[in-house]
Amino acid sequence: MGLETTFNPAIFEARLNQKGERAIKGMSDRMRRTAIRIRDLAREYAPVKSGLLERSIDYITLRDARNRNSYIIYIDLDAMRTGKRQGRLGDYAWIMHSQLRPYGNKGKPYRLGPGSIAKAAGGRKVGGRFLTRAVKEATKNLRSEMVGEVRKVMGGSSVGVSYRRDNQVSYEE
Repeated sequence: MGLETTFNPAIFEARLNQKGERAIKGMSDRMRRTAIRIRDLAREYAPVKSGLLERSIDYITLRDARNRNSYIIYIDLDAMRTGKRQGRLGDYAWIMHSQLRPYGNKGKPYRLGPGSIAKAAGGRKVGGRFLTRAVKEATKNLRSEMVGEVRKVMGGSSVGVSYRRDNQVSYEE
């Protein structure tokens, strides 16, 4: 009895490319879901006065030359504030992120206003460093989730090598 091995490099390469593409797609989907979670948490943690700051937190998808996606969470700093204190949102966002108590700790200690206190009463962690805290919270298990995506694609399947036993050989004496 013998063992015969056949190996087709073209099939191996095609299957390996397929698995690689599926793994990349799975990791990209995971990154997109994480970006959405960061955006949602930052909106939840952000102080509220008129709601402009919360609405100005968003994410975009950028595609590079190799057709890979990157996700950027941002605050639209050019959004225009209306009412008593007109101007761009950027200055207000910086003060709220770095100086608002709790969590903020630089400069003059700003405190939560009535809208933010009402929002915090609902169990949300409203306060300074809202974007930093959202990133930290949403990405704490990201590495293991990415590895899980690859394992889900790669686990337990062959990639183009097949074995066949040759039953014609006899070891009788």
